[in-house]
Amino acid sequence: MQIFVNSKFDFVRWRFMAVGFSVLFMLGGLAMYFNHGINWGIDFAGGATVTLKFRDAVPMDRLRADLADASIQQYGKADERAVIIRLPKLKTEADYAGQTVAKLNKDLNPDSATKLDLNFQGRDGLTELLYSLDPDAKGTLPTSKDYYRNVAQNVINKRSEVGIFTAISQATSAPGVTTAVARILNEKCFLGAFNLLNQETVGPQVGAELQQKAIWAVVLSTLAMGAYLWLRFDLMFGASAIVCIVHDVLMSLAFLMMINGEFSLNIVAALLLIVGFSINDTVVMYDRVRENRRKLKTRMTLEEQLNLAMNQTLSRTILTSGSVVVVLVALILFGGKVIHEFAWILLIGVLAGTYSTVTIVPAVAIAWNNLTGRTHDLSGPATRSRVEARVETVPPPPQQRKRRVG
Repeated sequence: MQIFVNSKFDFVRWRFMAVGFSVLFMLGGLAMYFNHGINWGIDFAGGATVTLKFRDAVPMDRLRADLADASIQQYGKADERAVIIRLPKLKTEADYAGQTVAKLNKDLNPDSATKLDLNFQGRDGLTELLYSLDPDAKGTLPTSKDYYRNVAQNVINKRSEVGIFTAISQATSAPGVTTAVARILNEKCFLGAFNLLNQETVGPQVGAELQQKAIWAVVLSTLAMGAYLWLRFDLMFGASAIVCIVHDVLMSLAFLMMINGEFSLNIVAALLLIVGFSINDTVVMYDRVRENRRKLKTRMTLEEQLNLAMNQTLSRTILTSGSVVVVLVALILFGGKVIHEFAWILLIGVLAGTYSTVTIVPAVAIAWNNLTGRTHDLSGPATRSRVEARVETVPPPPQQRKRRVG
């Protein structure tokens, strides 16, 4: 399938406008950086995050009173009654998230001192309660504990299905819950104010190590791509590829600064994907330049060589990038908040990588060529001599025998 056939766009002519746009975009991101800095996620800054789903309306005032230093935001849609709590950076290693959840459970669920919270406790706590009371008279055999463990697991599975219990009847309707077990759930359990969806703690030492590793991962992958193109093509193309990758990464980071997005491990994964995707188009274009040098016999400047190669691969570039963009737009619209910033960074990186291949890379290659004084013609003296040596001469036809007349 081809979109553009025999196109003759002058991409090289647009290189200065593209460079100007990229510089302005990056300066905008730099201004946002000086304004509010980098919004490090807990993966790098340390700290903790806790995600809670509430049975009733979220008690935002109570949460802010209990957690004065925390950042509390709505998680998902408003009718889901969920919040994500980000706790500040730790100075010492500790289970910050676990301590915070325990504090909230004590403050918001006073009945937890005497009863089991079906919205908070897991399978093991409910198993121990049922095994100790033995409502179905299974005895003290090991198999009886397995029996109650299965019943407890069914109750927890039911909670996961509905998100949070809002009525005790939801728990008693779980598979395997007998009348006697349902009586225990009604008498010895209660429905707490919230359900813990997720908790995560990262110490300051681990966060600092992750920062260094993330930076080295992006830098080394960029250098490795440049070295690969240097060995496969030449130094000019390798340097151009490194500039192209750095451009795409910086454009993505500038956008992240503009939206004040959280720099997390997901963003690092997105940047590494951008490095790989960006170099893909560049390799295809460089390979076409090299192929044209072998096939074509017309004398061409470097600008004409690059324009020809980019027009020849334009259909492939648009189809590949377009299909990726469609998927990323779908992720942004329907993927949910968890991968929202990841999808946005990938989208900006793909768009930047597409236009940098046809504008930024030629700008660097042409500038390199002019500075070094090299010539990149398709038909130099050595090339012409090889072409002439391959010219085949047509042998003269063999003499026909005279026919004897007898």
